Amino acid sequence: MIYDEVGDLRFFVMLAEAQSLTKAARGMGTSPAVVSRRLARLEGRLGSCLVNRSTRRFKLSETGQILYDRALRIVTDITDLEAEISSAERMPQGSLNVGAPLELGRRLIAPFVEAFNRRYPELKIGLALVSEGRHEFGDCLDLIVRLGMPDTPTAIVTHLASTMRILCASPAYLARNPAPETLQDLAAHDCLCLRRSKSMTLVNRWTFGQEEGREAITVQPRLSSTSCEVIHDWALSGQGVAYKLMCDVHDDLKSGKLVHILPGLSGEVIDVYALRPHRQGARANVDVFLRELRAYLGRCGGFSYRPAPG
Repeated sequence: MIYDEVGDLRFFVMLAEAQSLTKAARGMGTSPAVVSRRLARLEGRLGSCLVNRSTRRFKLSETGQILYDRALRIVTDITDLEAEISSAERMPQGSLNVGAPLELGRRLIAPFVEAFNRRYPELKIGLALVSEGRHEFGDCLDLIVRLGMPDTPTAIVTHLASTMRILCASPAYLARNPAPETLQDLAAHDCLCLRRSKSMTLVNRWTFGQEEGREAITVQPRLSSTSCEVIHDWALSGQGVAYKLMCDVHDDLKSGKLVHILPGLSGEVIDVYALRPHRQGARANVDVFLRELRAYLGRCGGFSYRPAPG
């Protein structure tokens, strides 16, 4: 029997990172039964159990962890070598699946994807947006755009941009309510807050300033929602004061639809990162996409508050 050793290594890396036969099957475009049989054949060839099946949770055996660690390095080296040879001569083509937060994705990433696709029509791009929580590589994604420092140890992380949260409200709201002059004045205002979906936990602690001089205030909202876009719409319609990302509201501030409240205060700084799995290596499609996305965000308003962290 002829074995595809490299194919088996790629298969096992994908399975280990998906942490689920079902998710791995979805990413491979096949069924869990096919993935299970291939895993069994690999275990039979190696003469060792690679995944513990005695618990409900997916868990690599000690041998499986050793194989994953070594396979990840081998697969990455092979992918990097292939990309290095081909990227200089090949335009982006094939497919690229990208995940992003809902509001950032709809307002900024989607227009970029549209323009990028016009330049590289041979590349088919899928954009997946999530309202809350985080995409994982098991969701069949090649690249994930994320707000805040990633905690995925096996990912290759690229800093794209930085923005910050600000207080804002519509001119109509401020015509009815004098603009706050201090953070404490917010207690007398209608505030608009996010809630965590499922738990409905209120996100009502707003922070300002840097490390030593940081100040926080807890507000009690009149309206709250699990959707960033709903909060944005409520702010535009004059329902209250919102604590929004500058990159989300920059155009509305520029057009006068929203007003920056307490502009002398710096809100929480948020970094925007891109993540790709180690197994993917230096894939040409992703490299071109990231290079142009970073340049695009640099030209967008609302990302000019601090340089990329070292």
